[in-house]
Amino acid sequence: MEENKEKQTEQNESNAARRIRMLGEEIEEDKPVDEKEIDKVGNFWYHHKWKVIIIGFFTFMILTASIQFFSRQNPDVNLMYSGPDYITPNQNQAFCDALEDLMPDYNGDGDLYAQLNDLVYLTAGQLAIKEAEAMEYGDTYSLDRTANRQAEERFTYEIFGAEAPLCILAKDQYEMVKGEGGFMPLKELYPDGEYTAPEGAVDDFGVLLKDTKFAKFYTAAQIFPEDAILCLRRVPTMSAITGREKAEKKHEFHKDIFRRILAFEYPEGYVEPAETAEE
Repeated sequence: MEENKEKQTEQNESNAARRIRMLGEEIEEDKPVDEKEIDKVGNFWYHHKWKVIIIGFFTFMILTASIQFFSRQNPDVNLMYSGPDYITPNQNQAFCDALEDLMPDYNGDGDLYAQLNDLVYLTAGQLAIKEAEAMEYGDTYSLDRTANRQAEERFTYEIFGAEAPLCILAKDQYEMVKGEGGFMPLKELYPDGEYTAPEGAVDDFGVLLKDTKFAKFYTAAQIFPEDAILCLRRVPTMSAITGREKAEKKHEFHKDIFRRILAFEYPEGYVEPAETAEE
């Protein structure tokens, strides 16, 4: 009997040895649970759980924003806003959503994407107005003049670049660019038809945005200064170097959305508010 047990043990050991040789496996015994390690994890979670939750939340938000940003890098239309008033990211997005309601898929990528670049800075005249308004309330208006000057320099550079043909500019910024011959005449929006100055036209180049039915209907378009003017830049002369044909094609997209804004009509059944209609 004892002899059979010994043989059985030898056989089991032999089977285990063969398995190790054939499969390269090691037989490990079940390790006891280390209660101290569990206590450390629980203690860490107890003391730092809110930090972990907050870090996780912001990590998720950053990743989500990054995915959305990098997946939308080919806008159908580019606009630039410049003036003395800030607009929030949510306001920016809401305006772009309203604009996307009007436009087709210009670049044919299957995605409607309007991009608004905002560049805030104050001219000397706008600063004087802000200071006077603050003084009325017994307050003072502070401005980082170095940052404001840098923003002005950036505006001067970008307005004559090629990225944002369609512009929404406060009156001071508009007059500066108009003085340099930077805008396309409104009549060139309609080269094949009879031109009639649109409602809200301030001159031969721009239209007061707040006077368009588009801005009266979409509250998202009412975020700009009262004197904000919608205008279209000429095809940049630099396009002769960077690609004239591509620049002109892009410019046609922006001429079309400009026309669509000016031609916007209220939906059937919509009643214009009395105070807006009286204006």
